[in-house]
Amino acid sequence: MPSPHDKQQYQHREELPRLANFFGDPEPGLAAEVAALRKEIAALRAELKPVSSLILTGQQVAAEFQRLNGSRA
Repeated sequence: MPSPHDKQQYQHREELPRLANFFGDPEPGLAAEVAALRKEIAALRAELKPVSSLILTGQQVAAEFQRLNGSRA
C-alpha cells in the first residue's frame, strides 16, 4: 500500500502537463509592458517623494513647482 507521500508525488506527476500549459509562453509584448509600467511607477514614486527639508526657500519652491508642472507637460 503506498504511503500518503507517494500518492502526492503521483498526483503531482499527472498535473505537470496541465501546469506546463498554464504557465506556457507569456504574451510576446508582456516583458516590454511590464518594463514600461515599472518605469512609470518609478516616475510616480519620484514625484511623490517628499522634499528633504521642512522649510523651503523661494528658490526651492520655484524649482519644485517647475519640476511638478514640467512632468505633466
